Amino acid sequence: MRESLYQEKLSYVSAQRRLFAALIGILLCVLVLQSILLFFKHEKTILVPPDFRQSFWVEGERFSVPYLEAMSVLFCHLILDVTEASVLAQGEIVLRYVWPASYGNFKQKLLEDEKRLKKQQLSLHFSPRTLTQVSPLVMEVQGLLHTYVGAKRISQVQESY
Repeated sequence: MRESLYQEKLSYVSAQRRLFAALIGILLCVLVLQSILLFFKHEKTILVPPDFRQSFWVEGERFSVPYLEAMSVLFCHLILDVTEASVLAQGEIVLRYVWPASYGNFKQKLLEDEKRLKKQQLSLHFSPRTLTQVSPLVMEVQGLLHTYVGAKRISQVQESY
């Protein structure tokens, strides 16, 4: 009688051990699979800038379209809404985002623009009208570029950037 009880408990414990060993094996496989997949996943960062009305996301080298649109409008404002007094200050903000290899060329272009604006007493204002995503990281902004001499508007041209 005791031996059959012993055999019954032994088989129950053995079955339990096999079950836990199988469970541990499955969990180990899942852990290894997750670790491998983690190497191929880019982290997704949620951005909530203080002056925008919505949050944006960035994942690896992909950006949400509203983020690209907002940044495109911001850069158009910084580069194309300028006077001789503001062109360098606004250009310095843009230079923080310029690719390092292009930094020197862009800085030189800012200095040339400042000289041209001072010499001709010009100011520019760009009014974006439409934004189109050309490729994953390229936006096309179309709008009106207004050129002023003093307070007098001398031209209004449809431009794409």
